[in-house]
Amino acid sequence: MSATREGPNPLRPYYIPPSVGNTTGTASAKPSPSPKFGGNHGSPSPSATSPSFGSSARNILADMDYSEYLSDPSPSTTATIKALAEQALWKYTSVFLAQPFEVAKTLLQVRAPAIERPRKFQAIQTRPLHEVRRAGYVYSSGSDSDSDSPSYFASQAPTGLTPPRRPRPRRRPGSPDRGDSSDPDAQCAPQAPRPSPHALNIKSPASLTAALSTLWQKEGVWGIFKGTNSTYVHSILLSTITSFARSFLAAVFAVPDPSLFLHINRSAGPIGGLDILSSPAPMASLAIAVSAAGIAGIILTPLDIARTKLMLTPSTHPPRSVMSTLSTLSSWTLPSSLAPVTFLHSTLPTFMSASLPLFLRSKLSVDPVLTPNAYSLATFIGQGLELGVKLPIETVLRRGQMQVAQAGGQTREMQTVVEIGPYKGLIGTMRSILYEEGERSIKAAPARSAPANRTTSLARDPQRRKGQGFEGLWRGWRIGMWGLIGVWGAATLGGVGGKGGEF
Repeated sequence: MSATREGPNPLRPYYIPPSVGNTTGTASAKPSPSPKFGGNHGSPSPSATSPSFGSSARNILADMDYSEYLSDPSPSTTATIKALAEQALWKYTSVFLAQPFEVAKTLLQVRAPAIERPRKFQAIQTRPLHEVRRAGYVYSSGSDSDSDSPSYFASQAPTGLTPPRRPRPRRRPGSPDRGDSSDPDAQCAPQAPRPSPHALNIKSPASLTAALSTLWQKEGVWGIFKGTNSTYVHSILLSTITSFARSFLAAVFAVPDPSLFLHINRSAGPIGGLDILSSPAPMASLAIAVSAAGIAGIILTPLDIARTKLMLTPSTHPPRSVMSTLSTLSSWTLPSSLAPVTFLHSTLPTFMSASLPLFLRSKLSVDPVLTPNAYSLATFIGQGLELGVKLPIETVLRRGQMQVAQAGGQTREMQTVVEIGPYKGLIGTMRSILYEEGERSIKAAPARSAPANRTTSLARDPQRRKGQGFEGLWRGWRIGMWGLIGVWGAATLGGVGGKGGEF
């Protein structure tokens, strides 16, 4: 009888042995024929054992090739450290280059504009008072010198009924008239407050370049790069905490992590946030992403307040480190007055950037794969809308943060480079910026019925109205749009995808 039998087993005619695995092991696993005479009939010999499942699995996995799915399945420790160092250096360089524009934008957002004085107040203050009186005295004495001319405007009433005039006391030509209250404009002229030695005199309240040049002249190169380290630490912690909170919430609620689908449409458009198109539950993934952004913003509120304080205080005033500035705060928790503004500032940009691809695909049939050009243009417009919604809330948030920083337990008053505007909540601060703070000039339409008088047209002042207007809520929108255009244009022309952002 042969040691190996060919063909199916007559006792198991429908059994086909597996063809995978080691053939030698399979052949050795077959039971050897039992002797004619013996006790253990039909039992295999101890040497002929079946192969283990682990060896068969290793043989199966060895035939599979994962090289096209994983570029570097096992990176070394040196390569990992080098990649992290390069990424950290690139992040710090981007923060360092954008910090001057961030400082200038923050200055314009929190600055309380000064009220400009009308021309008549300036004329009263610039012209000496004794010259005005001397001119009036000469004019009145010359008009009464001619006694021969008849008096056409003399009163015909009896002399005895006319009340006598009190003689005005004579004063020297150079002495100030303290008791004269006949000029109400001179009395209501506003007194200029004493400027701080560190205050910046920004000529144009809507120009970032004017703010940068004034800060450069006042504090030098260190002035425009204030708060760079705190901004870098804040950006690193924000991305880390957001990713951790997003993954944790996705694991708790059994929803795929929205960050896992980032690589799918990265080359379809130059600008975009989280991609939830490939998620089996888009609305749940959107809620998790927005919640994670809100949690990260609330946790990092003390660091954000310290960063704003470092940018708005003089560079020569200590403390200037992140930990020392954090120690000056009264609390490391989120103040109740800043809770609504902080939550909106953290969640609205994420909500708009993450829900935009879903809206484009479901409502407008704009797909990143089928219509990449339309999708790229639509995402750029969406980023512009996101910037327009974010800037007014950011303006209110910066003022609230400075109010909290000034109210911290400090023995002396905190010096700032600009006068900080008031914080009255979200709606109250916006209303104050629009209609109460400062003044803005409005071009008056010329009257058609009025005669053309050169003297009147030159002396006419432009109409002024209280409040900064809508421009006061969108300080820094120009540099933000230029940043979006630069990122979008470079990605479109060079084919480099990624998430765009403002400076």
